[in-house]
Amino acid sequence: MLCLSVFVWALGCYTYVPATTEAVPVGVRVRALMSSEAEVRLGDSLGLERGALRGTLLERDSSRLLIQVQMATGARAFGAQPLFQRIAVRPQDVLRVEVRRMNGVRTGVLAAVLAGAAAIVLVQGFGLLRPGTPEPPPGGPPDLWGTR
Repeated sequence: MLCLSVFVWALGCYTYVPATTEAVPVGVRVRALMSSEAEVRLGDSLGLERGALRGTLLERDSSRLLIQVQMATGARAFGAQPLFQRIAVRPQDVLRVEVRRMNGVRTGVLAAVLAGAAAIVLVQGFGLLRPGTPEPPPGGPPDLWGTR
């Protein structure tokens, strides 16, 4: 059951909740929608794809936000470790920022579905609800009782 709980937590159903750049705590996962000019600049200098910048807010001050973004995953030969890039953006280039939060309802539904599937696998695998051959009554067959 512990493994199932860890799996559900890791898989967790997340949603992004709107926030202001000033209110986002350092160390939280964020999704930042950037201005078109910032997207072009980041794309040209860092090779980032267009779209929201997803990562962890590492620092915030009046002149910049420092966001750590996963860029790629290393080779399997070296342990397939994720490779991160720290990206500094100006607060005025961020059109909208959202904070990642776990959605309790979705995660609960997912946990219930996975627990149900695990129960079905256990019942089917161990044959818990299948009727088997009944045990014979003690003392042998009934027709031999009167012959002794």
